[in-house]
Amino acid sequence: MTRRQQIIETLQQNKQSAQQLANYFQTTLKEIIGDLEHIGKSIKPKKLKVEPAYCKSCNFIFKERSKVSKPSKCPRCKSEWIEAQMFSIQ
Repeated sequence: MTRRQQIIETLQQNKQSAQQLANYFQTTLKEIIGDLEHIGKSIKPKKLKVEPAYCKSCNFIFKERSKVSKPSKCPRCKSEWIEAQMFSIQ
């Protein structure tokens, strides 16, 4: 079974962040981000559901963000205390 197939199985069972997946599969965050982008396009009719990232300081929610990677800082308060988006498959 390929890593992408394993990621799909993992995300069907519970929500994970990209960093959690990178740690679990012992690979780089960059590779996981690439895998997630590919999975999002290839799992039709299922969907890669993304729970948006948010700022822990001011609670700003990154609703309009389409990138898979974690934002670096909050546009509202400039804090770098960001909770990464969570991924699941439904």
